[in-house]
Amino acid sequence: MVEKVKCGTCGRAMSYKTYSFRGENYEYFGCPHAKEQVGDDGCCRRYVKADELNEIVWVAIRQLLDMTDAFKKKLDKQNNISRNDNLLLAEKLAKLQQEKEKCESDRFANIDQSMAGQLDKKVYQRRRTDLGRLAERLETEIAELEQKLKAAETDDNLSQAFSVMKKYSGADELTQTMVQELIEKVIVTDPEHVEIVWKFKDEVINFIGI
Repeated sequence: MVEKVKCGTCGRAMSYKTYSFRGENYEYFGCPHAKEQVGDDGCCRRYVKADELNEIVWVAIRQLLDMTDAFKKKLDKQNNISRNDNLLLAEKLAKLQQEKEKCESDRFANIDQSMAGQLDKKVYQRRRTDLGRLAERLETEIAELEQKLKAAETDDNLSQAFSVMKKYSGADELTQTMVQELIEKVIVTDPEHVEIVWKFKDEVINFIGI
């Protein structure tokens, strides 16, 4: 976890150090820039004991893992709805793309027929206007559907997050691999103010309700 502990003021990595006192070994974290970054907005000048920080991290992870079952129920419910919706959206998108291709073909045909003298000028202009409006409408609808289908990528992120949580849901102690997979960084402002930044995208965090 050493490389994940960051100073809450300067954002840089905090140093991990050990020392012995009266036959006992102590481990702690401290910001190496505290001497230069002083004042009210300066870096934390207090040391944070490693075992105390590990306990804070473990409690946070345990709270997250306790949400695994509720997360699965919520995810299963969403997946059942999403699969059907996504199939319908994909079918509608394919149909709109076909309409767009035909519209583009008709626009070129309108120009070719006009240049060949096969169309009255007014007819050509009316078709050009109608086809232009149709093209704009189709482009707008296609863009909206593509955005909705892109949102379906969130399902993959949720499934990946659930897999990681499920893997560690039965854990009874903190491990380095657990920290690596679940936590992006641990921000320490002082021993009483520690923030856990999870290794999940925002939509996953909001879905879980962390």
